[in-house]
Amino acid sequence: MAQIWAKQFYNSKAWRQLRERLIVENNFLCADCGESYLKDSTQLVGHHIKPLTPENINDANISLNPANIKIICRKCHDKAHERFSFDTGQNVYLVYGAPCSGKSTYVNQLARRNDLIVDLDAIYAAISLSPYHEHPNNLKRVAFAVRDTLIEQIRLRVGFWHDAFIVGGYPRKLQREQLAAKVGAELVYIDSTIEQAKATATLTRGALAKQWHGYIDNWFDAFEP
Repeated sequence: MAQIWAKQFYNSKAWRQLRERLIVENNFLCADCGESYLKDSTQLVGHHIKPLTPENINDANISLNPANIKIICRKCHDKAHERFSFDTGQNVYLVYGAPCSGKSTYVNQLARRNDLIVDLDAIYAAISLSPYHEHPNNLKRVAFAVRDTLIEQIRLRVGFWHDAFIVGGYPRKLQREQLAAKVGAELVYIDSTIEQAKATATLTRGALAKQWHGYIDNWFDAFEP
């Protein structure tokens, strides 16, 4: 996983907007393998050609310079970073925020090979033939059971994963704080306005956009800072 000192930068509005702009400018293609990710741009990350360090991360000529950023897919990003070895132990992060706020984008930018990611979107996709981001109601109990099983494995620290990311809405303060305490997780809030979230849903969810607008409305109605 990327170093902790980089988390604030990757969660910043400036970085997220730049990454999204570069993805569009690059036609949703991975610059290394050429694969298209038009249907799921969260699988694309901004790779810094000159690596970020604690000394240069606040230098916009490096960290936010489009000439120093290459849009590549997660698989190619893993390959690009195989030369690095960051053994920071089994840290757990509970990444929460509104639907379409950028939670998966944030995790995909930080996670590395051998990290464990618990994300309902990915779980639904794994157990069905439904398009990514579609949540068939008939599979809800199964999907939630799979999620809860994985969270329990994280709590017990089963396996040899490096870091774990639990991704979800978690609008209720008590719920997320209890879960974080249960699994020993650090809370990471992905901030977004309702307008930004709905704009992202319109851009990325296609025919499901209206349904996701409803999810977004429900989240903001329930959110407790």
